Amino acid sequence: MNYDNFPSTDKSLGIVYSTEKTVFRVWSPLQNRIEVLIYSNPNDFLRESHTMTKLEDGVHELTIFGDLKGKYYTFLLHGREEVADPYAIGSSVNSIRSAIVDLKETNPEGWNEHKILNKKSNLQPIIYEVHIKDFTIHESSGVQYPGKYLGFAQRDTKFGGYSTGISHLEELGITHVHLMPIYDFLTVKEDKEYFYRQDNYNWGYDPELYNVPEGSYSTEPENPISRIKELKTLIMELHKSGIKVVLDVVYNHTYRALGSNFERLMPGYYHRRREDGSLSNGSACGNELATEKPMVRKFILDSLIFWVQEYKVDGFRFDLMALIDIETVEEIIKSLREIKPNILIFGEPWTADVTTLPDKLKTTKGKQSKMKFALFNDDFRDAIKGDNDGYGRGFVQGNLDYKIATETGIAGSIYYDDSHIGFTSSPLETINYVNSHDNLILTDKMKRACPEADEETLERLNKLTYGILFTSQGIPFIHSGNEFLRSKYMVENSYNSPIEINAIDWSLKEKNHGFFKYIKDLITIRKRYRAFNLKDGIEIKERLKFMEYLATCKMIIYTIMMEDHEDSLLVLHNANPHPCILSNQSIRQHIGEKYKKEIEDFQLIPVFDINGLIDNGQVLSEHCLQIPFYSTKIFEIKK
Repeated sequence: MNYDNFPSTDKSLGIVYSTEKTVFRVWSPLQNRIEVLIYSNPNDFLRESHTMTKLEDGVHELTIFGDLKGKYYTFLLHGREEVADPYAIGSSVNSIRSAIVDLKETNPEGWNEHKILNKKSNLQPIIYEVHIKDFTIHESSGVQYPGKYLGFAQRDTKFGGYSTGISHLEELGITHVHLMPIYDFLTVKEDKEYFYRQDNYNWGYDPELYNVPEGSYSTEPENPISRIKELKTLIMELHKSGIKVVLDVVYNHTYRALGSNFERLMPGYYHRRREDGSLSNGSACGNELATEKPMVRKFILDSLIFWVQEYKVDGFRFDLMALIDIETVEEIIKSLREIKPNILIFGEPWTADVTTLPDKLKTTKGKQSKMKFALFNDDFRDAIKGDNDGYGRGFVQGNLDYKIATETGIAGSIYYDDSHIGFTSSPLETINYVNSHDNLILTDKMKRACPEADEETLERLNKLTYGILFTSQGIPFIHSGNEFLRSKYMVENSYNSPIEINAIDWSLKEKNHGFFKYIKDLITIRKRYRAFNLKDGIEIKERLKFMEYLATCKMIIYTIMMEDHEDSLLVLHNANPHPCILSNQSIRQHIGEKYKKEIEDFQLIPVFDINGLIDNGQVLSEHCLQIPFYSTKIFEIKK
């Protein structure tokens, strides 16, 4: 069947509610008859049935007069098969029936007037990825509603005198929170009695209703208004803290594939297929959405615009973005930036398996060039720390094979020179990270790769890793708990592991407070110096210069000229298991050769070392400086 011959529509789909009437629309040229079933409550057997009118554009439409607020509906196919509305904005528990809600009633007090506190407009994003349930489900979080939207939104919570939750994020200094999936997903039971069961857990990459907040995170999952209002409350509280909100979205596949509401409404249209008719499986989840088809593209665009306009979100992270065709991505960028010019858009530039989508249409590394979105930089990730889950070692563990790749990442993965060849045209196109929710968390990876290391050495390896990450050009990204050495007990893929594996234990902040302070200080120094936030490749080439050092020495040294073009920063990363020495003469020679200017006299002022920020650092009087083993050190060079 040639699906290109089906008509498409620009009409608003789903429901349009008012107190006078509700308009229902669903697109399916294949269906001859669709009925709307109206229920007074989500568990009723009694219902009203209304036949929709099929229009020339393939839309089935129905208007019911009167106020339907608080009622539920489904679409009836073939007189026997009920499906929820793919465009639903509210839902009963466990996604069974779509809810008719008045969105005006879902706004917490102050919602319409609130705006994000803009602390520093020229600052590049610093992203913190977190799972709603992980963040406050542990008893140490000190919140009233553990694991819920409102638990996350609660302020002034502590453990052992140290801030937790949203107050912790304010203290840390990140700019963006990346919320792992918060749309309605299927593999967690939303009923209250199941919430705290160890086995009732999932990351949420199993989408069902893309425009409905997940109910299990609500204090009243059975109330369609509550889940919306409580998520908006969280977003508003983050905005009050000057923190922008990024949603993790999964438009690359449906969880139920042939059983999904898309497939049942319009069989054969929404999913990519192989020549033999079987489902393409680039997601490794059994199927993938055919984003290149007009009505699939429309759904994705409509969904994203809805989240921006109704929930005031500030960005999106696209799961398996390579499976979303580049033409759809271009439409996404154009449409969203018309609404919110500074919206943050990034994603994964890979597939999980073989796809029927042609390579020229995949959104892979290089396709983002000059397109104003970013991609996760797995090359830099692996260069810094080695492979994800194995025993492989990267630069920080002393593997010189990764030195050039690490330097390339430090330079924002631009085409820096013939040795340092990246994939970006701007550092704003790379998301620099060492682990996300996937694979071993960094603490566990270091233990696996370096089983011989003692606790001090392991902590130093973690510090060096983040020293490199936060002093690199590009957008830094960390996973929740990285800042105080969170472990997942060597579980490589904890997507449905028990809560005890995934929950953030806030006592680790007290135990590893020195490490937390180190990460906080790295964020502070990144904000303090614009030199770590350069915006284009030309500027990076002019101002960032790598220093040649002994080829066999496991060190990366570079200078970054500051705005006045007189003073510079000197950054040193020592991946040796012993201290290293650098002479003032070497620095003077480097500046003369790289910047074509001679300086007879200069001052070295330490601003950062293994213990974090150095305030009011004293001018270095020695002719040589020492860099401790497995550490990052930063100096100001002043004429």
